[in-house]
Amino acid sequence: MKTVAFILSIMTLGTATYAQTPGTGKVSGQVVQTGNKPVEFATITLLKASDSSLVKGAIADVNGKYEIEPVKEGKYLVAAAYVGMTKAYSQPFEIKNSPVKVNTLSLSTDTRNLKAVNVTGKKPFIEQRVDKMVVNVENSVVGAGANAMEVLEKSPGITIDKDDNISLKGKNGVVIMIDGKLTNMSSQDVAALLKSMPSSNIEQIELITNPSAKYDAAGNAGIINIKLKKNNTVGTNGSITLGGGYGATPKYNGSLNLNHRNAKYNVFGSYNYSHRQNNQTLLLYRSYPAEGKVNVFDNRNTHNQTSDYNGAKVGVDYFINKNHTIGVMVDAGLRNYSMPSNSVTMIGSGGMVDSTLRTDSKNPGDWNRMAYNLNYKGILDTAGKELSIDVDYARNHDSKRLNTFSNVYDASGKEFSHGDTTRNMQPSTIEIKTFKADYVNPLKHEAKLEAGLKFSFVKSDNDARFDSLRLNNWVYDYNRSNHFIYKENVNAGYINFSKQFKKWSVQAGLRGELSHIEGNSVTISKVTDTTYFNLFPSVFMSYNVAKDHQLGISYSRRIQRPDYEDLNPFEFYLDRYTKIAGNPYLKPSYSNNFELSHTFKQFLTTSVAYAHASNKMTQVAESEKDPATGDTSILRYRYLNIAKSDNFTFSISMPFPITKWWNSYTYLQGLYAKYSTVVDNNLVNVESGGFMGRTQHTFTLPYGITAEATFFYLSSQIADEGLMRMKPMYGLDCGLSKSILHKKGSLKLTVNDVFNQQRFRGTFTNAGRFMSVDSKWESRQVRVAFNYRFGNMNIKAARNHKTGLEDEQNRVKSN
Repeated sequence: MKTVAFILSIMTLGTATYAQTPGTGKVSGQVVQTGNKPVEFATITLLKASDSSLVKGAIADVNGKYEIEPVKEGKYLVAAAYVGMTKAYSQPFEIKNSPVKVNTLSLSTDTRNLKAVNVTGKKPFIEQRVDKMVVNVENSVVGAGANAMEVLEKSPGITIDKDDNISLKGKNGVVIMIDGKLTNMSSQDVAALLKSMPSSNIEQIELITNPSAKYDAAGNAGIINIKLKKNNTVGTNGSITLGGGYGATPKYNGSLNLNHRNAKYNVFGSYNYSHRQNNQTLLLYRSYPAEGKVNVFDNRNTHNQTSDYNGAKVGVDYFINKNHTIGVMVDAGLRNYSMPSNSVTMIGSGGMVDSTLRTDSKNPGDWNRMAYNLNYKGILDTAGKELSIDVDYARNHDSKRLNTFSNVYDASGKEFSHGDTTRNMQPSTIEIKTFKADYVNPLKHEAKLEAGLKFSFVKSDNDARFDSLRLNNWVYDYNRSNHFIYKENVNAGYINFSKQFKKWSVQAGLRGELSHIEGNSVTISKVTDTTYFNLFPSVFMSYNVAKDHQLGISYSRRIQRPDYEDLNPFEFYLDRYTKIAGNPYLKPSYSNNFELSHTFKQFLTTSVAYAHASNKMTQVAESEKDPATGDTSILRYRYLNIAKSDNFTFSISMPFPITKWWNSYTYLQGLYAKYSTVVDNNLVNVESGGFMGRTQHTFTLPYGITAEATFFYLSSQIADEGLMRMKPMYGLDCGLSKSILHKKGSLKLTVNDVFNQQRFRGTFTNAGRFMSVDSKWESRQVRVAFNYRFGNMNIKAARNHKTGLEDEQNRVKSN
């Protein structure tokens, strides 16, 4: 109770201090409706009396009451709005030294004509539409003064982890789009872009959990589309971002973004650099019965990942006229990485240690990428018909190398096995070519028809060579080495129809994809050649039941294709008994996704979803027999197609203003998952329920300081990766931010995982074999970030053209 009282005292003191800021006034009032009932969470805007321009915004509480401060001296009026009701306006008033209480504003369905003012209506912060949820950022109090990443994190169902990876409703691998254009960038690059983009450039964020036939059928996590404001302002602007952090090792980054726009062209460019280190400890314990005994392998692996990344992008859009634009862009990235590791494995049976295996490994590599894009977008007539065309080419190269040295010691610590030294070179080159065209035809009576084509060609060339050191000479290992070439051609077409009725919204589409896949293991002269055709329907409907209630239902069929690296039959060794391998026989996974949602007052959104997947891909631990020695104690971790999976989720999202200086957003999700597969010729059926919760609180403090606290909790459940029964995980992040340099700059200090409790712990049991994993990384970090924006901030950001490569590029792994 003392702790609670202390916290409340601090909050009260902060409020009192804030209220005593000199030279400012306060505006307060209440919003009601018919019957003198309060209008909960009404949108309040403070306007200048002279020209009705926006000064500040606020959200009324559950009693319809609001307060706005600080307000400079001057003449103002207040507008109140709520979905389904006509706006109400106060009489003009003047702020001097004393607070002003505005007369109660009453909202109704009656039409009111205001001749004294001319105000453009504002949309609610969150809208539930037939095929997506829309977050209206423009003029929103929630997005004021933030960057795009911070606004995105406050959107319903969005979670951003310690590495800036974005997930939607608990699903990773989200596709990020800007103005309907796919970004085709790594998660680090997307994070850098969004952090450098001020929220004032954003109009809306679209959250698409079930994508329509218009989008690539691949991927089950959904799409986030960030729509930028459109204007014709000319000039130059840019931003500089610097950041650093420390947990047990240092991390730092920097970026520069420039944009110049005039009446005929828009030139843009960016450069990003980051250095990251991360110490990680992996505890891997496993046991299995053999010859009447239980053999045990107890492994402790420590490694320090180090990565340096340089990325650059440059492009130009040429405006042929107001309706037609062509553009080109070049995107490059280079990453140098290493992951030296030290591994100690104690081996024994019956509770006794018979031997100890010590392994030291070095894993340096270089990854680079070059991508080129040519694009066109045109409005074909006055009716609004549109045509967009993108041609893309990208080349990714990764030169993975691994040198391993190991010794075996007996129970007394004496070496009894000579050192085993191996080297492994796994260069990989992936080339991607795509052509994509989209056509939009607006029809009468609020209807629209869309159609498009896409052709993609991918070649992945991978040559893995293993050598062993024998009598000071390197000897080629025929059992492990393999040259593997993968080719993929996907030809797709779609048609999509949508229409708005009085209370109904309907959208239906169909996408067809013809795929030709060829895998060639050159070393063993084995070729697999497969051709298949699939249809992917999608249907979305929404219905406005009443003023405060909206229902939505959706269905879509999706496909998830394997990442190119996971198809390579190559191996990465933690030690001679534990390895990670690729699987050239992986097949695509198909899923049918259903979702039913309800939105109350554009505030509280609940949804129920079900997904059934066949041939679902997940990494599973299985035993393997060494072809050279016949040893059966080897553990291989690789992707397999499990027979099927069923996932049920129930979620609630709720942005909630607690006071005028305290805003919160809470997302809760309950889930049930069931998986069925065969591992080591044994049927494995696992199922569990689970819970995930995330709550974020933002506090407006005196002197322009904003404080944030975010807590998340993940209960015990079956992990999607590895089918392990994981233990609970939770974390608390805290931060302070302040606008500086006349609001063109910002300074932010954050502490991630304050209690240092983020770690993965899980177990897997199959046919008498038991395995447990405990992985701990540098989750607790202190970070400082500085951002400065210069030039004309009203210029629309550069158009992002990456449309053709996204689906394919997302399947390329960089380190």
